[in-house]
Amino acid sequence: MGRSPHFHFMIVYPLACDAGHEFEGWFASAEACEQQAEAGQIQCPSCSSAEVRKLLAAPHVHTSFGEAAQARRPDDALRPRAIAALRKFILANTDDVGRKFAEVARRIHYEEEEARNIRGVVTPDEAQELSEEGVETLTLPPEVIPPGEMH
Repeated sequence: MGRSPHFHFMIVYPLACDAGHEFEGWFASAEACEQQAEAGQIQCPSCSSAEVRKLLAAPHVHTSFGEAAQARRPDDALRPRAIAALRKFILANTDDVGRKFAEVARRIHYEEEEARNIRGVVTPDEAQELSEEGVETLTLPPEVIPPGEMH
């Protein structure tokens, strides 16, 4: 059993679909990008094509939503579609464990429960404790999964 695939940071790669639309993809690793592309799990936010490839450019690591990150975010016209696509992907590919997130994440991390993608809610203290234990997580901004959609 592996660790839960939730991460503290994301690597941002420039991508393009077979129709030539360019966009960014956020991934936990280069391997995750390749695996998702090969499995057809990445879709173009403009035309929904799953024929996606990485463009030649240096990836960057996204760690916050401050001014520097804002300069790299997708064009404002694409942003709502990119967020909607990310929301759809997360909701379709994760189990909502709500307030039990810290408990379930620990069980997965310590291989007491089968590894799977989960989403839920933690307090700042719980997030810090998970980090100190080496349980990798990703905090999403409320615009991706609004609090009303979490249980």
